[in-house]
Amino acid sequence: MTDHAQAMLDRMLSQFDGKENLTKLVTIMGNRFNVLEQVFADLRDSRWIDTAEGTQLDGCGEIVAQNRLISYAIALPFFGFESQSSGRGFGKARMRHSGETYLSSAKLGDAEYRKMLKAKVFKNTSTGTAEEVITSLANIFGAAKIVITEIGGAKIRIGVGRELTEAEITFNEAVNLMVKPGGIGIYLKSHFDPENVFGFKSQGYSGFGVGKFANTF
Repeated sequence: MTDHAQAMLDRMLSQFDGKENLTKLVTIMGNRFNVLEQVFADLRDSRWIDTAEGTQLDGCGEIVAQNRLISYAIALPFFGFESQSSGRGFGKARMRHSGETYLSSAKLGDAEYRKMLKAKVFKNTSTGTAEEVITSLANIFGAAKIVITEIGGAKIRIGVGRELTEAEITFNEAVNLMVKPGGIGIYLKSHFDPENVFGFKSQGYSGFGVGKFANTF
């Protein structure tokens, strides 16, 4: 951006050289123009999802109807079985009281919130094609490989080519930003290691003792 104070001083006539009071007045006026230019630049450039921060990013969230506070998005550790979400063994977590929720809310920072807003915009503008379903899942889970299989009866089976943590699964179920065509049900969702998944050799997968089974979520 232009330094308006310096530009105004450079254009002053030589007869005003050494006029300290005039120089100060011109500098003050020029600095005010600098502030105005920065404000206008922020209005133009800092209110997009990619560039907005803090309150400005919250404003983007209001437009697409997505708050940065996500309810029931974090699984709290309690005593339980390993198969349970955030279940912990003896001495590693306290008992959960009757009626007490095992989920807590999460307030996202700008980086995570920005990613979520982009996913919400994509969902809001999608038409529900198979390609858009795949793209939405790839963006949400950061997976290079997504498998969608039609199984009849207006149902599909989904495979995410990345091993997911319980925290990721819980969070994304709370957010629910997956694109899905109206009237189509999801029969099964699974995640797997794309480099070492158990299956038939003819399909390029690994066999017993080598490959890892896919897990449902």
